[in-house]
Amino acid sequence: MNLADWVVAVIRWGHALAAVAWVGGGMFYALVLRPAWRGKTDSPELRRSVAEEFRGLVNTAIGVLLITGVVLSAVRLTGDGVTWPYVAVLAVKIVLALYMFYVARFMKGSPPGPGAMKATGWRRFKAAFTGTTGQLITGVVIIGLADVLDALFEQALVR
Repeated sequence: MNLADWVVAVIRWGHALAAVAWVGGGMFYALVLRPAWRGKTDSPELRRSVAEEFRGLVNTAIGVLLITGVVLSAVRLTGDGVTWPYVAVLAVKIVLALYMFYVARFMKGSPPGPGAMKATGWRRFKAAFTGTTGQLITGVVIIGLADVLDALFEQALVR
């Protein structure tokens, strides 16, 4: 393994770590923190503080994912073993990731109010895809697509 391979390995590790931090933090929020807070009378300052800290993690993860994603895409797309199915799956992964970045960065909403469950039509549809759970599902799908990309790449190298 030469120096370039080591550098790519470190970049790949940073990419995976940023994705796991973001999606893992989202899972912790959705599956542990939010249920623990439900029905409790905690301070709005605590919720705001947690949201600000997590937003900092997400913003850092977005920066790392953008930089490392560009580098890793360039490395893979200029190497051997690139097939049309690989490029198609990579394109879907990139579109979903950019969507996640957009929602996290520009659609920061306040927590749903008491009337949120009564929302119908477009509001409910929008909330499902831009809310915490929608972001979490999108992140899990993206991580799954990364595994599909690895399998496609390895399969192409064997041929």
